[in-house]
Amino acid sequence: MDLNGPALAPPDGVTPNFDNPPNNNALAIGVLSACAAVSTICLFIRAYGRIWLLRKVQIEEALTLCAYGCFWGALYAEIGLISTPGYFVHQWNIRLKDMILIQYYVFLFGVFYTIVLPLLKVTIMIGCCRLFAPRGHRSEGYFWWGCVIVIFVQITAGIGIVVSLNMQCIPHSAIWDITILATSKCFDLYKLQVASASIQLISDVAILLLPQQPIWSLKMTWRKRMGVSIIFSFGLLACISAVFRLETTITHGKAADAIWTLPPLAFWATAEMTCGFFIVALPCIPKILKETGLGVKMKRVFGMSTSGNTSKRAWESEGTGKSSDQSRLRGTTASNAYYKLDPLKPSESTEYLQNGANDDGIVRTTRITVTQDEDRKYMYP
Repeated sequence: MDLNGPALAPPDGVTPNFDNPPNNNALAIGVLSACAAVSTICLFIRAYGRIWLLRKVQIEEALTLCAYGCFWGALYAEIGLISTPGYFVHQWNIRLKDMILIQYYVFLFGVFYTIVLPLLKVTIMIGCCRLFAPRGHRSEGYFWWGCVIVIFVQITAGIGIVVSLNMQCIPHSAIWDITILATSKCFDLYKLQVASASIQLISDVAILLLPQQPIWSLKMTWRKRMGVSIIFSFGLLACISAVFRLETTITHGKAADAIWTLPPLAFWATAEMTCGFFIVALPCIPKILKETGLGVKMKRVFGMSTSGNTSKRAWESEGTGKSSDQSRLRGTTASNAYYKLDPLKPSESTEYLQNGANDDGIVRTTRITVTQDEDRKYMYP
């Protein structure tokens, strides 16, 4: 075994470039930086909305924090791949001995990725259950049981895949140490990787579709139901990432130049995790916009009307009477808000109820004040 030789035989006429192989590390830095920034912002949004505004610390917060820590574990492995071997580098431009560190980073990324997604998806499902399946009615309908199934699948699959990744080779160090690979026992990870990607894709589709029926059964206006539905429909982003992650997993598993096909797989897996953090933070955004006044400011910037946010609409229903008398009631202040309807004397007789017993005028006025907050939003309790 020539550890200083190329990790893959180069094509005919190609000379390996070990010292300065062409790469696209700039793209990797941009993608990883964007995903790290978005995930961190989403974590702070979640913390501000839940802990600061709602004063609630529940199991979802602990799961999200653990997911964020593991997310940075995955990023650590991806950042390590920038220097060795670099992104979009052909495998024949890498020395065989460098594959030890590369496979170690790939192993770390796979383990952390497998932990992050179940934590985030269990958090999302618990939040949906709190919102759409209140206590006492949780076993009614398919929504509750659908959430339970997704949670069960995520937990069991996550544990099983992490154990399998760590048991793929005996001894354990043979997972990345190619110098002892010949004397170790290992199994092929391709089927496990495809199964993992398929499970995550199916779970993403289930998370996208399950809340729709409870949302459209809510007793609220069509406009508000549409708004809530759109918020939960952002799960489509995770579905798209999962589809591409599955496609790149299949491509990577069948490729001879595995190092060249690794970056797209890593990028889509990172995007999938980032979408998870975004969906976890999404229900907190309307509450933050309302409490901080940013929602009203944004409407003003875009030229949208904000009069409906705090205005009170009043309707008056008057009895029979002349319009000239009605005008006397409008615009009154607290000091003159009472109007003498009729100089009637107390009487138990019904004679005053006869037609013509009184002059034309207002018999009774009723003022109804209705306050409507058009910007009311919904978030996880």
